[in-house]
Amino acid sequence: MHAIIALVLALAALTGCASSPATGTGKIDKNDPPKPAWVDNPREVYSDARYVAAVGYGPDRESAEKSALGALVAVFGQNVSGETVVTSQYTEAVREGRVLVTEDSAVQQAVTSSWEQDTIVGAEIKDTWFDGNRTTYAVAVMDKSRAMVLYAELIEANESSIQSLTAIPAAERNTLDAYARFDLAATIAEANAGFVNVLSVVSPGAAAARRSGLTMAEDMRLECRKIAEKIPITVRVENDREDRIRSAFSSVISGAGFKIAESGSRYTLQAVLRLSETELPKNPNKFARYQVESRLTDAQNATSVLPWTISGREGHATLPEAEHRAVRAAEKKIQTEFGAVFSDFLSR
Repeated sequence: MHAIIALVLALAALTGCASSPATGTGKIDKNDPPKPAWVDNPREVYSDARYVAAVGYGPDRESAEKSALGALVAVFGQNVSGETVVTSQYTEAVREGRVLVTEDSAVQQAVTSSWEQDTIVGAEIKDTWFDGNRTTYAVAVMDKSRAMVLYAELIEANESSIQSLTAIPAAERNTLDAYARFDLAATIAEANAGFVNVLSVVSPGAAAARRSGLTMAEDMRLECRKIAEKIPITVRVENDREDRIRSAFSSVISGAGFKIAESGSRYTLQAVLRLSETELPKNPNKFARYQVESRLTDAQNATSVLPWTISGREGHATLPEAEHRAVRAAEKKIQTEFGAVFSDFLSR
């Protein structure tokens, strides 16, 4: 009898546990913090007079914050949001000290973090809230008064950098260094165009005062093209096959706007193609290994300004065809990989 009573009590206890809300069931616990007013309407907490605010949400805090920052960018409108996210080129230049935006490290960090988070400079996550179910909410905010000071400082510092970069003596105008300086100036000008657009939302008057004196990125790009047209570059390749390697290098260089010269130029791209037979155990095919070593030199300074090397292997039933494929593979790498390297070199 005692055993039966104990069994009934045990079953009753189990039934009571099953009917109680357990952790993770999705029901809001009475001890959870109440829903903040900003979840439904951020303006109730962050007034339009002082802030620009937007709410985002997601299954976890990280995704909710990213959603909120994206929503904040959208608040500025289609024409603004497309230009407000700083580019990787500008951010990298700031990180490396090629662009001194300010002596305040906090401002420099704001520029870097805005690119990492794919949002606008000066945006910050003010608060988050978990609804006790499965959704986390976040509110991204920009303080208008702080943003006005921040963006005004960034714009003025950037314009100062552009003036310094483009102050080039006439004798050094048609050089790769001058090209790189104007290219960086164009990147800075693009960033400034976005900064002024943001400033026009937080402080229209402050934006109007700066817009008229803004350097146009298109003007800097035009100067880059003019400089490139006046810089001849000679391309020489040893052991070339039907001039194919030279043609590949020349295509990249001329595609960037520079002239190809036969000789007598300050800049020369010198390269050598090496082909060698390679055997693979238990493989009946013939293999040809290729290697292209190149360097762009500056005769005036007697320096190698851009070394670059590629290698690889191609196979076929016959050695001549394997070599043909090897040269073709080298061509493709020059057009793609060297093209990217050369573009990065010019931007620096």
